[in-house]
Amino acid sequence: MQITINADAANTKNILSLLEEMGYTLPCNCHGGHHCDGRTYPFDCSLVPAKPVTITLPSSISGVIMGISLEDMVPARGTGDTILIDLGTTTVAMALIDSTTGELRQTGVFANPQKKFGSDVISRIHASLHGEEKTLTDIIRLAIAEHAAQLCSKNQQGTDSLTKCYIAGNTAMIHILMGYDCTPLSRNPFTLAESTPPPFLYNNCRVRILPWFSAFVGGDITAGMYACHMEPASSCQNSDTLLLIDLGTNGEMLLRHKGQFYSAATAAGPAFEGNGLSCGCPGIPGAISSIRLTPLRPRLTTIADRLPVGICGSGAVSLCAELLHRGFITADGILTDRFPPRGILLGYSPAKEPLYFTAEDLRQIQLSVAAIAAGIDTLCCEAGINPDDIAAAYLGGGFGFYLDMDSCRTLGLFSSLPISRIKPMGNTCLRGLFRCACGGDDISCLTVPPTHNVALAEHPFFRQQFISHMTYSG
Repeated sequence: MQITINADAANTKNILSLLEEMGYTLPCNCHGGHHCDGRTYPFDCSLVPAKPVTITLPSSISGVIMGISLEDMVPARGTGDTILIDLGTTTVAMALIDSTTGELRQTGVFANPQKKFGSDVISRIHASLHGEEKTLTDIIRLAIAEHAAQLCSKNQQGTDSLTKCYIAGNTAMIHILMGYDCTPLSRNPFTLAESTPPPFLYNNCRVRILPWFSAFVGGDITAGMYACHMEPASSCQNSDTLLLIDLGTNGEMLLRHKGQFYSAATAAGPAFEGNGLSCGCPGIPGAISSIRLTPLRPRLTTIADRLPVGICGSGAVSLCAELLHRGFITADGILTDRFPPRGILLGYSPAKEPLYFTAEDLRQIQLSVAAIAAGIDTLCCEAGINPDDIAAAYLGGGFGFYLDMDSCRTLGLFSSLPISRIKPMGNTCLRGLFRCACGGDDISCLTVPPTHNVALAEHPFFRQQFISHMTYSG
């Protein structure tokens, strides 16, 4: 298909970057560096156009579907045949698509109803081992069935029209979904008794669950690897060092360097997803996504420009950076007397309830930031590189689109990785599932490559770096 790219004499971006802004993601690991000498596509992706230019964009290349940024896709009319499910600890994201045409039909997100058993994986595993295994399994299966029916109903079709379903999630959530024994996930050496289940039928719908890397790095990262074109089959696997970071509750990471893979999960906690904060909320309309402190009252930016209902992860990161800039926190990460005892009053909800950001909220974000930064450092240490050797870091998780990169730099969220190399990708799990569904079952995302799984909790370098990243003097 033909795409017209608008540009003028003031443009400084290459065609690849301009296409990404339009919602088209191309498998180009050199990021417009022209390493292929222009042989990959029928246009020069390194060209910086000074006027509008029309290019021919293939609908697929070697089975890779283009334009799969689900956040940017506009639902089209028609029947959907496939359900995609990103089964997270905090939230569950779903999409109804037509796998034949590659068109999006409906999307939906809902809170994981297992949260009443605890907000993190460890709590869910503990509940599973203490008599709640069947309850945990039943409630998530029921919730998925109900929301799949809702998506189909919105699309004016029944669930009997579904022929395929792709599911990915962290290993514990998939174990609970399938009713597997979670005992191996609860103690060393975390050797899994179960392997990824083969495809199975559920009400005449063929269900495929993506394989996991380890006990703590799940199939959502497998899907993300495929969404970001990091799979071993990539023709550029030896030339680029790439990192995938899922900024969710478990802080899962995958590093690829010289064809070798390194994975880890760091206990970032649920703060990045709005859980565990005094007025925290997911990235929903009305969530505070950015904050600037002014003398009279905070200046807020909310998702969809709605009245504030709470603060999501990106807003919390933004506020913590502001607190550091404005002297509410010292460079050692300690509160000063400028921080009000009750917390920072952000504003009022539509119900006129005050929204406070407390000292404990700040502590939760500090811990989350330190966990991610130290995780990056440790994976790089294992690979024998420095963070600034990474060519690109793909940022998974919906709130990455709202993150202010200057705030991330201030807090050191990505360690010493240059901010210019951070590429927010939205929900990489759904994107990877989309590619799986449209690419067929012979694709490489249905297997995981040999990987060095790094146990961060037992790693002395991780502990050292974690303490280091709790301060901001560096």
